[in-house]
Amino acid sequence: MEKNNIKVYRTVEGTIFEVAFLILAIIVWGLIIWFVKQAPYIVPTHFDASGNPNAWGSPTGIIVPCSIITISGAAMLILCYFPKSLNLSEKYKTPRNIAISIRMLRIFSLLMLLLTLVIAWTSLQSTSHSPIPIITIVAIMVIVAIVTTIATHRVR
Repeated sequence: MEKNNIKVYRTVEGTIFEVAFLILAIIVWGLIIWFVKQAPYIVPTHFDASGNPNAWGSPTGIIVPCSIITISGAAMLILCYFPKSLNLSEKYKTPRNIAISIRMLRIFSLLMLLLTLVIAWTSLQSTSHSPIPIITIVAIMVIVAIVTTIATHRVR
């Protein structure tokens, strides 16, 4: 098989990630809608690095960034079926490395939903407005990216 003609087919793993994404998306958006309904008329919409609010607005304003992040997560799942979109050099574009990269995208899609939930919770429900939960999810994403990069450069 030529490296340029690698195709990705539906697998049990892919289906599990897609179903998990769908279930998690329903739960996350159910909670976001509940958070918006429970929130006061004016809520903090932006925070500085220390977690102190420095902008306020309507609780429905959180829907736009949460929608963008959720759509990005869904796009990651769709990109898994288009391996030509993966930015691997020809030297590392093997079926195994593409599989590793696809797994990373699937993990990222689930983490994007968790990031959406944490952003909504921090703005609408949390009293401390600590940046720690958001930083934790971003750190996990960075770790997954580093592990994936190491794995793709080891396997040829």
